[in-house]
Amino acid sequence: MDVFERVQQTKPDLDGADSHLEAARARLLREIAANTSPGAARSSRPRWVLAGSVLGAAVAVVIGVVAVNGITAQTTPAIEAVPTSEPGQTQTPAPPTPAPTQAPMTSAQVFGAAATASRAFTGLTLAPGQYLRVHTQSEQVVYHQPDPEGGQYQADRSNAQNAWRGTSSYYSYSPADPAEQWLIAPDQPWTVTDTFGPDAVELSQAHKDAISSNGDSYFDDGPSAPWATPDGYGLGAFFAAMPTDPQGLIEWIRANQGVSTGDQDYKVGWVLIELLSHNLGSSAERATMYEALSLLPGSEIVSTDGDLVTLRFSAATEALSGEDATQRRSVTIDTTTGLVREQTATLDIVSGLIPATMVDERYVYTVSVVDSLP
Repeated sequence: MDVFERVQQTKPDLDGADSHLEAARARLLREIAANTSPGAARSSRPRWVLAGSVLGAAVAVVIGVVAVNGITAQTTPAIEAVPTSEPGQTQTPAPPTPAPTQAPMTSAQVFGAAATASRAFTGLTLAPGQYLRVHTQSEQVVYHQPDPEGGQYQADRSNAQNAWRGTSSYYSYSPADPAEQWLIAPDQPWTVTDTFGPDAVELSQAHKDAISSNGDSYFDDGPSAPWATPDGYGLGAFFAAMPTDPQGLIEWIRANQGVSTGDQDYKVGWVLIELLSHNLGSSAERATMYEALSLLPGSEIVSTDGDLVTLRFSAATEALSGEDATQRRSVTIDTTTGLVREQTATLDIVSGLIPATMVDERYVYTVSVVDSLP
């Protein structure tokens, strides 16, 4: 982090310094009188180093005494006077030593930290009969354009005439046995929170009626993999088929995506983020995916909040209107566990309909392990 707290130096406590000086002088004079040498000086106390580079302050009192063997006459020790400031003069204190600076963390280092955390994190390990429960809170903007031949919902913020934002949530239960089905349990139904455009209120209600369901839970095979493996489209089979070498994993994804246009590193990176966002897979599999991400260019750190770091991939693309645009996708990672906590997607293009700060999609994940289904 680029935020450091400056620790002030405090004046050392000098109470009792005069009495210590008199005692030391008396002891030395007694030893000289007895023609003996003073005892060895004690080693100085160890200095404590505090976070923030606290500098210790010390006061040294020096007594100069000359002892010559064979001299019997006692000499009066000389005390050197400390010069003081002339009237009207002020002494300028020495400037404080600047605190050491710390280089900002890079995206590669964040992904590397997530890889290390993933290898050590055991919170995704399920015992027989247990389930990984993931609560997903989603936020989406629906874009609408009036041309039915082009598809009313084949729109983005570059060509939409109406739009609305809504939220919903659900629970997914992933079994310890990958051969078993998942349970999907709806939580909050689709709720429209914002509308944009002259007909958005009416259109959003019609859209809600079309997608509404009875809210019952149901079983299915879980999320599909990006492409089929010899054992099917299941995520478990996909993870098992992945190369265990980070660079090999990148090349494997590129080969299976086929010939495509656009930023290839962006596309590889987002395949990995989508896989990691399921918060599934073994510790080694998740670590390998994060290590692959650390090798890819094109990502940047957006924000840091304690152990949560948000990173973003961006790539040039073409909007549905034919205009140039930038596709931005972000992911928020807990660097102590390697869990994905949030991801977003936004088409960055000027729009008179939608606020520029509003994302097109947002998904927030909360993960826990449970012993049974609800």
